[in-house]
Amino acid sequence: MSSSWRALPSLSSLRAFDATARHGGFTGAGRVLNVTHAAVTQQVRALERELGVQLVQRVGRSVGLTEAGRRLAQCLDEGFGSITAGIEALRRSEERRPLFVATTTFIAETLIIPRLPEFWALHPGIEVAMSPSQTRVDLDRDGFDLAVRALSDGWECPASEELRPLGRTPLLAVCAPSLLGDGGADPADLPWLLDHDKTWDHDRLRSAGLDPAALRQIHLGSPHLEMSAARRGLGVLLATEVICRDDLEAGRLVVLPVGGLPSLTYAAVMPKGARRAAVDRFVDWLVTIF
Repeated sequence: MSSSWRALPSLSSLRAFDATARHGGFTGAGRVLNVTHAAVTQQVRALERELGVQLVQRVGRSVGLTEAGRRLAQCLDEGFGSITAGIEALRRSEERRPLFVATTTFIAETLIIPRLPEFWALHPGIEVAMSPSQTRVDLDRDGFDLAVRALSDGWECPASEELRPLGRTPLLAVCAPSLLGDGGADPADLPWLLDHDKTWDHDRLRSAGLDPAALRQIHLGSPHLEMSAARRGLGVLLATEVICRDDLEAGRLVVLPVGGLPSLTYAAVMPKGARRAAVDRFVDWLVTIF
């Protein structure tokens, strides 16, 4: 059955009457609502005037309900009870909903997924659903709780989002040791594995004093293929230190001495506004792994 809220009395007056009926008087209602009994009395009297019917009456020193008051009290008890049950069910459903996280394939595969068991050991009730993609998502439109992104200096956060920095890491030029031979290779003479989005890579190369147009470029169209090709000695790859740290420590990759490359900031980006406690717990944990 449809209803118009405009046709109803104010919620504050209905709450005041409901509390009066539940607690047997204005004083008890005032304690529950954290207002004076005079304020409760005023709200109930205003409700009576609006409805044109007496709801409460004096019974000795206490306050009792009229027949009309008893009928309204029963309706409010059922109505407020239904609202409370609906909200509690919604909260339980929201708490059980997986945490939807958007990020790049490398961040998910290299940093987050290998250490998710540590997060679940701390928060076993929080389910995490990763969505690795090189495409930047719209958090609100696409239904994500947060995104983990690598941000260049000067990046401006949209008004609809807020971010929390997780860590800062240098951008490196890396390649397999076999590509360097005896170590005397000139970066300008080596093949470079560049992203399909040429603009970003080209800007970084120019900041390092290299002319992209003069370089031998290999475009594979996939971060996984680019990393695999770098490990096999097919070219030089631009990657953050935190992404290729394991490969550097294992000797699969080495750093090509190229100056002028920037550092990037990894950050958790979230829609502005109210959010689940699970989001903050996950972001608190992310800070510890970057």
